Amino acid sequence: MKGNFDYTGKLVKFMLRRERIIAAIWIVVIVIFTVALAPGLEAMFPDGEARENISLMYDNPIMVSMMGPIYEIDGEYTTGGIYAGMMLLWVMISVAVMNIFIVVRHTRADEERWRAEVIRSLPVGRLANINAAMLTALVINAILAITTGLGLAVAGVESIDFAGSMLYGAVLGASGLAFAAISAIFCQLSASTSGAFGLSFLALGGSYMLRAAGDVGNEVLSLISPLGLAQRTKVYVENDLLPLFALLIITIALSALAYKLNSMRDLGQGFIPARMGRREAKKSLLSPFGLSLRLLKNAIIVWVISMLLLGASYGSIIGEIDRFVGDSPEYLTLVGLSPEILELLSEQDKADMIVDGFGSFVTTMMTLIALVPLLMFAMKPKSEEVDGRAEGILSRSVSRPKYLAGYVIITFTMSLIMQLCTALGLYGAAAANEVNPFVLEKLLAANFVYLPALWLIIGLAVLIVGVFPKAGGVVWGYYGFICFMALIGNIPDLLPAWVANLSPFKFIPEIRVTSFDLFPAAENSFAPLIVMTVIAITLTVIGFIGYRKRDLMTH
Repeated sequence: MKGNFDYTGKLVKFMLRRERIIAAIWIVVIVIFTVALAPGLEAMFPDGEARENISLMYDNPIMVSMMGPIYEIDGEYTTGGIYAGMMLLWVMISVAVMNIFIVVRHTRADEERWRAEVIRSLPVGRLANINAAMLTALVINAILAITTGLGLAVAGVESIDFAGSMLYGAVLGASGLAFAAISAIFCQLSASTSGAFGLSFLALGGSYMLRAAGDVGNEVLSLISPLGLAQRTKVYVENDLLPLFALLIITIALSALAYKLNSMRDLGQGFIPARMGRREAKKSLLSPFGLSLRLLKNAIIVWVISMLLLGASYGSIIGEIDRFVGDSPEYLTLVGLSPEILELLSEQDKADMIVDGFGSFVTTMMTLIALVPLLMFAMKPKSEEVDGRAEGILSRSVSRPKYLAGYVIITFTMSLIMQLCTALGLYGAAAANEVNPFVLEKLLAANFVYLPALWLIIGLAVLIVGVFPKAGGVVWGYYGFICFMALIGNIPDLLPAWVANLSPFKFIPEIRVTSFDLFPAAENSFAPLIVMTVIAITLTVIGFIGYRKRDLMTH
């Protein structure tokens, strides 16, 4: 090992300098989001009865599969335990995404852009670059863990104590490092940046699904997942350190494997060889649109199948939803139903209305998931530009608007396809029940009504690509805000009305997805949909104008 890590320290300083702005934004946003919500939860659930009600709301297979279990102390729920149960998983996923970007950007991406070759031409160790990337991730995660823990400790919530808060921060850091190590392995296996990102995010999705299956079934599956293992620390309840130590040991083992693989392969190569291309290109590749479709084809196929399967997974349990959630007032509030109205209904009508509310809630959540690939597709021209590939295309007789239009057309088209997949997945799986509670045309309408909101966010992404290409983080920050509002927006008095109105999802009309018609549906105004569509068109046009006029970014 002598000499393999030479000049690691200098590379760590260099990487931290490159990450100083992006990492600072990640840390500030995560800490503010984490700390600011704690006092609000205490105000919402001031006594044991309120805390028990919200816990019972989440104590059903659907919510547990989405968010994980909520633990109790001697049969009583605390604000800290509820807070960790509701928040820890989603914050860990955000930290995992941050670490995936850090490691891939400083290893595989630098190799693909030939930066690593320049560094390796200097007297640095063979493992210095990957070691520096992992140490950079360690420093950033340590800062995040300490600031989050201290922030929660001083939040002034009785059951959110210092020890539990520091453990909360440590769990975030440890889970982040685990996915940094996983990403480092995939950077050795894949021969491309896109492949490394794809495999890393696939591992994150697989970890989430393993945890979901384990939390509602065999707990061993949850222990296999880094996310599930981290949740077993039972923060603010038992503060069990054993899962944390186990996660750190696994991280060290995964990191050692990544180092070993890095020492065995050639620079710029991967253990999974790139597939040989055709001898001659297809005619479709002779157009910008054909090239865009070819670059996005694999991602499109994966996401279409994923949306169908995810929709089917929720549709398959729709027949038991009324038994799972009962008549919890908090759950009914979350899905937008009124407990007072349900008291007037028969048991069958009540079950139908709960199914209707749940279907609408799942449609919202699935739309949020669909936004991820749509934003990735819309932002693809920027990554192609930064990597220098767009320059080679635009240097020929290809107009910039025509080049950008290929990605934009695909993105807008995929917004329609993704919503269609959600509706078909839900309806198809629910059809396996004796009685399918969904009405297909209503389910389609409930999904398609989100299209103007999706188009507005896509338009914002096109605007960023065309006019402010260095501000790509704004798009993902706004997406995070929309997710946050969708999860807690129906909880009354938590946030001011003007904050909720910043999310386009706030203005989506309510459309019932079942045949329940005992009460007339509320009159919905579709005027906001027209306004959002006009705004989306305007943002897109401005993005095209800006892209045509500005200079290209290159690496």
